[in-house]
Amino acid sequence: MATADKSSSSSDGRSRLSIHFDVPESSHPDRWAQLWNAGDFLPWDRGGPNPALKDLLNQKKGLIGESWVENENGSRRPKKALVPGCGRGYDVLLLAGHGYEAYGLEISDKAVQNCLEEKRTNGDQYMVDMHPDHVGTSTFLKGNFFTGEWTNAVPGGTFDLIYDYTVRFSRPCNAA
Repeated sequence: MATADKSSSSSDGRSRLSIHFDVPESSHPDRWAQLWNAGDFLPWDRGGPNPALKDLLNQKKGLIGESWVENENGSRRPKKALVPGCGRGYDVLLLAGHGYEAYGLEISDKAVQNCLEEKRTNGDQYMVDMHPDHVGTSTFLKGNFFTGEWTNAVPGGTFDLIYDYTVRFSRPCNAA
């Protein structure tokens, strides 16, 4: 019975999001900001990192390799990872805890504030890989993933890893 209730709740959430975003796509950034500012309907926030990412980093690391790359002179640098639409930043902090130079991108000021609050209050809980040669970092940026202007705030503007399971589906299927 609990499964049916959860399924019904998920269906209601999808329906509510669909109605909320039934506006021209150019208005979507403002609509995301409205949800974050209200803070009373954030169905994507599950209170912690995505279990699939935790599994990948803890048990299936061979699929993505180490959290660092070796330069031509033999020194190591952390891989740069991006989490677009990072929510409260749980996955960004987990990647940083595993040694990545992790960046989280969100569309609203309030969402970025929430990320910084999560980092301040719980950031130490995400630290897993404490090797002194490659301690991870986390940075949170405000920007629209689809316009790319935010890449100016990232040294080199490129990433070794992009972890996404929400942003691609935040656009209508017919969007370019």
